[in-house]
Amino acid sequence: MSAADSRTELDQVEKYQFTVRFAEAPFGGLTVDEPPPVGADHGPNPTQALAMAVGHCMSSTLVNTLERARVRATPLHTTVTVLVGVNDQGRRRVRRLTVAISTRPLDEADRARFEQCVRIFPDYCTVSGAVRDGIPIDHSVGPE
Repeated sequence: MSAADSRTELDQVEKYQFTVRFAEAPFGGLTVDEPPPVGADHGPNPTQALAMAVGHCMSSTLVNTLERARVRATPLHTTVTVLVGVNDQGRRRVRRLTVAISTRPLDEADRARFEQCVRIFPDYCTVSGAVRDGIPIDHSVGPE
C-alpha cells in the first residue's frame, strides 16, 4: 500500500451496527449503524457518512486553497444536503449532494483572490471529484 492508499475495516457488532477502524490511524474508530426500524441509530448511516466525507473533503480543500492564496475567510461552516430518490429499477440511491460552505466576512481587498479560490478548489478535492466522476467499485464476497 502506498502512502496515498487507505484501508478501512468494518466488524459487525450486531445486525446493522459495525465498528469501523482506520488502518494505521493514530485515533480510535467509530460505530456506524442504520436508523430504525432496521438499525438502532448508534452511529452515522451510510448516507450520512458519504455526506460527511464529501463535506469534510470540500471544506478542507477550500481551507488549503484559501491558505495558499493568503485569504482569511475561516472559520467555515459547511452544510451537506443529501437528496435520496429511486433509480429506474426502483432502488434507493443518493441522487444529489448539495454542499453549502459559509465563510466569515471577507476583507474586500481579498475578494478577487477569494473568488479565484472558490472557482478552482473543487478540482482539487479528492473525494467529491471521485464521487462526481463515479468511482468504480470492485467487490468480492466469500468465507475467510
